[in-house]
Amino acid sequence: MNKYSSILFILITVILLGSCEKDDLCTPDQAVTPRLVIEFKDVLNPLQNKAVDRIQAQEIGSSAFAPLDTSGSTTLSNIETISIPLRTDSSRTSYNLILTKDGVFNSDNIDFNYILEEAYVSRACGFRVVYNNLVAIQTAETSGIQWIERVIIVEDNVTNNTDVHVQILH
Repeated sequence: MNKYSSILFILITVILLGSCEKDDLCTPDQAVTPRLVIEFKDVLNPLQNKAVDRIQAQEIGSSAFAPLDTSGSTTLSNIETISIPLRTDSSRTSYNLILTKDGVFNSDNIDFNYILEEAYVSRACGFRVVYNNLVAIQTAETSGIQWIERVIIVEDNVTNNTDVHVQILH
């Protein structure tokens, strides 16, 4: 009897697993709205990555700092790449990128404009937002020294978390 129970259990399991379709499953990487990936480069040699000493990002109008990576860190040190969230309820997100070097804070503002698009993932995942036609506009400082020399759009469609979308030369 025990042998028949095991065979019946295996048979039922195979039937149940075999009946699942691709749309019935949703992996976390499929359902996630992508973040804007920013890479820091040397202004004198744009092919060379250049780490920032200590970086924070604060959305204009918010008192909280934005997460800079997938683990939710709001301050990173000696880093060459960050990934920040963009708004899903507006076609614009404005950030102050705050660099701390030798104990001195320097904040530069960048406005990110884009076209929101809801992308269907699957029946299980539903929809996610992707950002198309990304444009970055750096606000010139009236006082102080800008630490960001130039902003370059590398990929103007933000559809995943792996590609670099923006390069900041400093």
